Amino acid sequence: MNTSGIFEKFVIVSAHPDDEVLWFSSILDKVDEIIVCFLGVKSEPNARVNRQRSLLDYPLKNISCLGLDESETFYGVDWQNPVRTPHGIEISNKKYPDKAYKENYGKLKEQLKEKLSGYYNVFTHNPWGEYGSDEHIQIYRVVKDLQKKMNFNLWFSNYVSNKSFKLMLDYFNKHNFQHVTLQTNKKLAYTIKDLYKKNDCWTWYDDWEWLDEESFMKDMTLEGKTKQHSRILPMNLIKVWLPIKSKKKFKFFNSSVSKIVTKQSKKVLHALFKDKKSILRET
Repeated sequence: MNTSGIFEKFVIVSAHPDDEVLWFSSILDKVDEIIVCFLGVKSEPNARVNRQRSLLDYPLKNISCLGLDESETFYGVDWQNPVRTPHGIEISNKKYPDKAYKENYGKLKEQLKEKLSGYYNVFTHNPWGEYGSDEHIQIYRVVKDLQKKMNFNLWFSNYVSNKSFKLMLDYFNKHNFQHVTLQTNKKLAYTIKDLYKKNDCWTWYDDWEWLDEESFMKDMTLEGKTKQHSRILPMNLIKVWLPIKSKKKFKFFNSSVSKIVTKQSKKVLHALFKDKKSILRET
């Protein structure tokens, strides 16, 4: 894909401090602004201070923060049966009240509407929340809703995990994609990782190693566009551990990908085969 124009008046909208370097390292030092949305965690009083310290010492000066508190609903999503909602994704486990999650949607939309004014290209989280984050999905939902009124180009990251794979495939037949692939900036990434670790607010794996490349996909819904029967989806795959419900208790597993891919791929192939047969009949 021709990359001319995508680096003009462009911005990253990232959920939490460290997300910007995990999923957007290739463009961190190129964008006009990096917007981080969440800062505080009410159940962890030190989180806000540690993150603020990191942002003050950040090696790039194009970073800003909305300063919102996290909703703390991360463990409330049923990833075997994910349900999209107007606020992001359903928080089905009632042990994790979704009041703050719903309220954050409105706060994010109000603040980002002002922050994104004048930008042509907005890079943010993908609709399945990379490895499977409820707040990443919410950020995408807010930015997508703002795009409808503000008419900027929306680009999202290409990371997916065994936890979020099912939700990613659910988008397969609903979107067309154009993508651009860029080299990750490993030197800058490890510098920022060390900063977050120094301030005790690195939230990802300690032994995480950046891949050589990452891609960004231009969000293009099928409304009013010709449906594609084949496409390239350049995904960076992540393996994470996650709990699922058994008949007795929660147990950990990491074999979700093969089961989900088999089931969902059959559905996709069946749909494509039906389309192909209808085309053959018409000709």
